[in-house]
Amino acid sequence: MSDIQICTIMPVPDDLRGQADTLALQENPKNGHQLTAGGAVLGTQNPLALALPVGSMWRNKRVLRVKFLSGSDRIKQKIQEFAVQWNEFSGVTFSFDNADDAEIRINCDSSGQSWSYVGTDCLGIPKNQPTMNFGWLTESTPDAEYSRVVIHEFGHALGCGHEHQSPAGGIPWNKEAAYKYYGDQNGWNHDQVDRNIFDYYSFTITRLTDLDKKSIMIYAIPKSLTTNGYFVASNNVLSATDKEFIGGVYPKGGSATTAAKTGTAVSTFNTMEVRNWQTPQSQTSRTVKFSQSFEKPPAIAVGLNWLDIANNANIRVNAFADSIGADSAVFHVDSWADTTLYSGGCVGLEVAQDDPDFQLGKFSTTDDHPWNQPRPKTSRRINFTRPYSSPPKVILWLSQLDMDKNKNWRVNATVTNVDTNGFTINLDTWSDTILYAATAHWIAYPSNKAGVTSGTFNVTDIRPWNQPQLLNTGRANFPANTFQKPPLILIGLNSLDVDHRQNLRVKLGATNISASGMDWRIDSWFDTTLYAAGGSYIALS
Repeated sequence: MSDIQICTIMPVPDDLRGQADTLALQENPKNGHQLTAGGAVLGTQNPLALALPVGSMWRNKRVLRVKFLSGSDRIKQKIQEFAVQWNEFSGVTFSFDNADDAEIRINCDSSGQSWSYVGTDCLGIPKNQPTMNFGWLTESTPDAEYSRVVIHEFGHALGCGHEHQSPAGGIPWNKEAAYKYYGDQNGWNHDQVDRNIFDYYSFTITRLTDLDKKSIMIYAIPKSLTTNGYFVASNNVLSATDKEFIGGVYPKGGSATTAAKTGTAVSTFNTMEVRNWQTPQSQTSRTVKFSQSFEKPPAIAVGLNWLDIANNANIRVNAFADSIGADSAVFHVDSWADTTLYSGGCVGLEVAQDDPDFQLGKFSTTDDHPWNQPRPKTSRRINFTRPYSSPPKVILWLSQLDMDKNKNWRVNATVTNVDTNGFTINLDTWSDTILYAATAHWIAYPSNKAGVTSGTFNVTDIRPWNQPQLLNTGRANFPANTFQKPPLILIGLNSLDVDHRQNLRVKLGATNISASGMDWRIDSWFDTTLYAAGGSYIALS
């Protein structure tokens, strides 16, 4: 097994990262939001969270054009022969048309190095440079080796990570032995071994079910590299799970996510769909099509789920929708005054104005007192337009924040005293935080409504607030028999506790979504000190 050559996942160069992130969200807005049901997980190539957690998933039904930059006719023919095996099972397919502006560009050489960029990262690479390299294939290479290497690399091009780096893996690595082995065989340093072997790719397109030892996306693993003799043989064909998985991520018959079947619609927006995070501006908006149309403009609840704001001015951000039509609205994530908003994102739930079950609304602290007379606690009784027959479920999403730069950023939105006629909304802070203003949207629906559930989660569910860390995940279980298949998830921010000495960076999402539950995620990146944060979710069949 020691003579088996393996590939490298190529990271996007730092000077191209911002553009690659922007192109990823323009290609597929869901790369900024975990909304996909089932095994697909969207997000960053960088599990160490030193870069923006942006996804790498293509728009479904996309035809990815492939161009050869070098290689003999036979090598080109063999690469095409095995690459298109993905086409039988994936809604995103490959076309070998050698277009000048092809998304996938292949170099063939004798360097001994095979590598690929992952998914939409290919869009950030200059058109005169390869996005994939084959460094040991020759005209006499056996078909089994072509199959092993080519199908694997084109899996990366689709957005797939390495199977052995799935959080479900649990491989008992002997790390020192692995560092030496991959250093000797591939010339990798410790950072490269970490990136290609050990680090969990929690946000790439990876399966989060049991490890598939037969996957084309797993490396062969010698027994000597594990502590208990665990090993993986070399695979050279797509496994049954590979085929099922890619068909779930990119369905051949439709889109990767479908509209909710509850008389509601959903939307997402991230500023990086419009502009690069490295070119901040105070106002960013885009017209967003609803996942289904209405007879007349619907009511909309909006919640923040992504923030990246500089700490050299007050935290000021506002997510909202206007120009609301029957099938679309203009979504905004804005700041004002001297605040630097690098990027921001939000989710939206649209409901017919006369929906018999759902009721939506919003409340701001400025409905109670002026922004320049800040108070630590603000509460208001909210009365439903139409009373419910029994106390409903109510969730809150924060949509607007205005906090002083000189104190830690703390805010908490909660619901109390829910009855058939209404509830109390609370927008609070604590300690020495100065909360000038906050706005929360609320969503209410019957507690026994079929095909819908909701809840809240917080970093403090899994760790103390005073032990900050960048990546945080926990499990939320849905009530039994609520769903027959993975639901659609919408998540918005409901609380925040972040140190003011670094930029405010936080992203909320969900992974490993099934009919029985989901893994929620609250993450930050770079040097942010995330003491705590919380979210509210609604799950729709």
